[in-house]
Amino acid sequence: MGYTETERELALHFRGGMTEGVIPGTGVTLTTRRFRSAAASSLPDGKEVPGLFRSLFRSKEVEESNREFSYYIMTPAGCKPESAGGRLSAAGGSSFGGSKGSRGAIILLHGLNERSWNKYIQWAVRLTADTGRPVVLFPLAYHMNRSPRSWIDRHVMMPLVSARTSQLPDARQSTFVNVALSTRMTVSPQRFMLSGYQTIGDLKKLIGSLRDGMLPGIAAGGPVDIFAYSIGALVTQVMLLSEPSPLPDDSRVMLFCGGSAFNRMNGTSKLIMDSRAFEMLLSFYVGWPSGAMNGNGERLLRLMNDTPEGEAFYAMTSLQRLRDLRGRPFSRYGERLKAVTLAGDTVIPPEAVRETLSGADVEEWDPGYPCSHESPFPLLSGEKADAADRTFGRLFDKAARFLS
Repeated sequence: MGYTETERELALHFRGGMTEGVIPGTGVTLTTRRFRSAAASSLPDGKEVPGLFRSLFRSKEVEESNREFSYYIMTPAGCKPESAGGRLSAAGGSSFGGSKGSRGAIILLHGLNERSWNKYIQWAVRLTADTGRPVVLFPLAYHMNRSPRSWIDRHVMMPLVSARTSQLPDARQSTFVNVALSTRMTVSPQRFMLSGYQTIGDLKKLIGSLRDGMLPGIAAGGPVDIFAYSIGALVTQVMLLSEPSPLPDDSRVMLFCGGSAFNRMNGTSKLIMDSRAFEMLLSFYVGWPSGAMNGNGERLLRLMNDTPEGEAFYAMTSLQRLRDLRGRPFSRYGERLKAVTLAGDTVIPPEAVRETLSGADVEEWDPGYPCSHESPFPLLSGEKADAADRTFGRLFDKAARFLS
């Protein structure tokens, strides 16, 4: 069964949200784990926020959903929960036991302004089934289930779209899907770096738990690898460039539709952020440190200047800074780093990925069907559906070979 047919079946199974248990037709088991973030990325916006938009900032719902949340683990066939201790153990006779299980877990990182895991369920199922390794779906700060459900509620968000377009009539592609992120980035662009810093702090904690064997079905000491898409690739690159790196020395990284320096991206999209928000982010970080800062400016200065993650993020804000500060840093990872990008991607263009990852293994594919950065595998029909099925299969065959 190909990607298109499987996607329709999974959509029916998960129409009510992430459901624990064996995913029909796969043998892969989905489990939920709770996580409490030790870091904090909130800001005292105060009078800077117009009244109608205040609920997007320091509300109790916003902060609590970002601080305590669920993440998800896909476990390959042949593993089952133990009745005590909350661990998973290999069942006898499974083709996925033994040496593959000792490889540890793969962490799957998603794109910017995403609020649902549905797009990634089949990605994770394929990685799990084809590598025999657990796959962890972990949300970035203020994304997915770390954000209020109201942020994707058309009835709640449409009045904010109207108010924003009234205040900023030149803003392009402002929608109910992106108005929460757009407003937050416009009012306080420092949130972009602060939430990334919180995410990396959370990933450090997660990686430590994985390495120590504290999570279900994942052997202690096994490598922790990354499959990162879109802005998840930028988070991963910052971790790679940080000294010391949160990633173990034997970690392998695969990037998909991501990998470019920040100033070579184009985040203006109905599904990501409107033009005013992305222009604000570009001017703030490319113009750093001259950009004006509201809220806790000293904190951001300290993080950018005095932490490994901040220094690495600064390098990634522009291709020239990366070259000036690090030369061709991604060339040194050799066979530990691979990237695949799709021709026609206008959000993170293939040429920008190749230039940023100079010296690394980068492939640009022509998908052969209509798609976009935000939807690399749309549900199509006829020959176009066959082409999407082939490209999906090709990508995850490659990922499985690399990460097995």
